[in-house]
Amino acid sequence: MQTVIDEVVALTSGKRVWLAYSGGVDSHVLLHVLAQSNHPQLKNLAAIHVDHGLDNDSPQWTNHCADIAEALDVHFVALKVKVKNIDSLGVEAAAREARYLALQKALSKNDILLTAQHQQDQAETVLLQLFRGAGPKGLSAMARHFSLGDVHTIRPLLTTSKADILAYAQTHQLHWIDDPSNVETRWNRNYIRHKLWPDIVERWPSAAQTISRSAAHCAETSELLDDLAEQDCALLGIEKTSTSLPITALLALSTARCHNVLRHILLWQRLPLPSTVNLQRIIDEVCLAKQDSAPLVSWSGVEIRRYQDQLYFMPPLTDHDNKYVVKVDSFDDLSLDDGRRIKWVETEGQGLSKNALLGEVTVRFRQGGERIKPQGEPHHKTVKHLFQQWSVPPWQRERIPLIFRDDELVAIVGYCTSDLISINNKQSGYIAQLKL
Repeated sequence: MQTVIDEVVALTSGKRVWLAYSGGVDSHVLLHVLAQSNHPQLKNLAAIHVDHGLDNDSPQWTNHCADIAEALDVHFVALKVKVKNIDSLGVEAAAREARYLALQKALSKNDILLTAQHQQDQAETVLLQLFRGAGPKGLSAMARHFSLGDVHTIRPLLTTSKADILAYAQTHQLHWIDDPSNVETRWNRNYIRHKLWPDIVERWPSAAQTISRSAAHCAETSELLDDLAEQDCALLGIEKTSTSLPITALLALSTARCHNVLRHILLWQRLPLPSTVNLQRIIDEVCLAKQDSAPLVSWSGVEIRRYQDQLYFMPPLTDHDNKYVVKVDSFDDLSLDDGRRIKWVETEGQGLSKNALLGEVTVRFRQGGERIKPQGEPHHKTVKHLFQQWSVPPWQRERIPLIFRDDELVAIVGYCTSDLISINNKQSGYIAQLKL
């Protein structure tokens, strides 16, 4: 276990080390190894326990973890969470989501978090991903290093065998928690662990090691695909932060590279990845649709749309009340009922004058027939015509805030201000911007 200590010490310099401590044998062994090392870097080692509230004995488990931490002279913190979305995600995934969110909120970028997944956990994850039909990224399974929000997280036992962990626990006469849910084979991971794994290791004794090696190969392949996606995006003039793609240029790529770009754009935007079927639907039903159509492909957490030659990807549109009206009485940030904010940015030579708020000023949304004379334009234009001129996608048009003064349209937030009450030359003015 000395190599584990050396790795943790090398990677955590200058930051406080926290261990996600469930009370099970794996995290108990890692806690014991680090606490007994007496290394100066680990003098502020802390254990953090998450009570999911899914078992009647969970309060006792929290007390057990607190007692072990106290005996090892390790600072201890307990968090209690409410596990949601069990029906849609399953117990294991829903509990992990709740746990990670709690840990992310509790820790900061000045902390390092350790988790105790080991080599057999890695092999089980590869098998789970294989049965789901995953590609290289999924089959790379668990990364040794990853970010949990701003918190750098390390899995120092990922190449350590379960046998070595149990041997250490028995040698040091450790006492750990056996969660009864870990033997319920209705959960896929437990089914693999208790039903399939014994037969696998009987036939292939080094299966955990070799399967984990395959995960490393897949991780390398996934990294190369990531590099290729970045090259293709640079070729197409697409930034990682782009929310749309040029369809004609995208379809000029081979099918495999086109799919690769789409997957990586969604990954970079932190949007859920599509199934193989939905990935092909993006090409067939959206990219190849007529330009005047309004195609939509969606799955949980994502909507894919087309406008002109652009492919747009976004979280699902929320309900919108176009009758919503809110009064504006200052140039302070203004919150809308859908969670967005209007932020006023002070400018010079453009924007609304400070006197623009004299009168009854309100934020409204498009009803039809609105007109405005944009700053620098010779004539009034309808908002509909301007949205077409600016290539604003149709689904966004009803959601763009409009600012009125005494029933006169004076600004389209994020796009223009009225020439009738705009400042000029070197005067100071205000431009409204929309923030998520």
